[in-house]
Amino acid sequence: MRADIPALNVITAMSDADDEDFVAQLLHSQGWNIIYRAIEWNAAKQAILNSTERTIFIFSSDLRGFITSELAPLENENLIAVSIDSVQIASHPLMSLIRERIKAPQLLPTRAVATTPIPDKKRSILITGTCGAPGRSSIALSLAQEFASHREVELIDADVTSQSLEYLAGDKNFDANLHLLTLDLSARPARLPESDLTLRIIDVGALPPLADVLADRRWQGSLFHNSLQQSQCIVYMAKADGLGLLRLEKFLHELPLLTTNVPVLFLLGQLGVTRLDKALAQKFTQLMDGRAHFTIAHEIRGGLLPGMSKSASGLRQPREIDKIAALITSQLR
Repeated sequence: MRADIPALNVITAMSDADDEDFVAQLLHSQGWNIIYRAIEWNAAKQAILNSTERTIFIFSSDLRGFITSELAPLENENLIAVSIDSVQIASHPLMSLIRERIKAPQLLPTRAVATTPIPDKKRSILITGTCGAPGRSSIALSLAQEFASHREVELIDADVTSQSLEYLAGDKNFDANLHLLTLDLSARPARLPESDLTLRIIDVGALPPLADVLADRRWQGSLFHNSLQQSQCIVYMAKADGLGLLRLEKFLHELPLLTTNVPVLFLLGQLGVTRLDKALAQKFTQLMDGRAHFTIAHEIRGGLLPGMSKSASGLRQPREIDKIAALITSQLR
């Protein structure tokens, strides 16, 4: 199916949240870019007007406030409107309808649409984890500094609940290759800004249950979707306590909902040396079941994780952040 249908930007607008969620996840699994998920017509219309690239608008006519006569003038070679009123909400009939509409002669563009090529080695790393897990932002900052010793890195604070990277960075003397960007949440950003840098590290903060995130049609949900779509690796940090591992287990159960084959590196933070700590670490290893993972063997509370250190012989020895960076590099290849 992917070979038959070109990837497009998508705006969904349906009254039934379950139907909309199914359609959005289906198209996301095809590699399409869901740029807006509307729950009423005025918002959908504004998203259409703001779109500058070829877009498919998938809607139901019972959408709140929908006016058929207002949609027709918006249709052109760069906007394909697809009504799902008369189609079964299932993968095959939906994709067959969309394929038929895209291939309709009157809707094909008369000239090629220019696109900006993505650099061959452009990579993004998404940092997230369980609620209450300490050290996510410290990990993001430490990784950015580690990679900045070799190339330019953009570190983005996209945490919609608690932005902290600027605070953690403070007045530390970072490499000139490290560029910190804190998103202006008052602008309700639904997408990450464009960047010419080839490596981005995106801190999205704590991750609620995936089912809730994927069903979220607000700008926060759109921002997460956009961050995920741009990422080639996810770093997921879990807190080393019973609740943290329960949340991790739920994330593993929901992981197929992402419908995208992005490698995930799992980290366990704030590990002590008591019997309980060791039991939790063992449980973490069991949950991983062969997945890429790493245990940080000391508490993280702000600042940077230690990097390379010197041994008694004077040789530089890899520490936690170096090993984590090496694991991520292997995931990105």
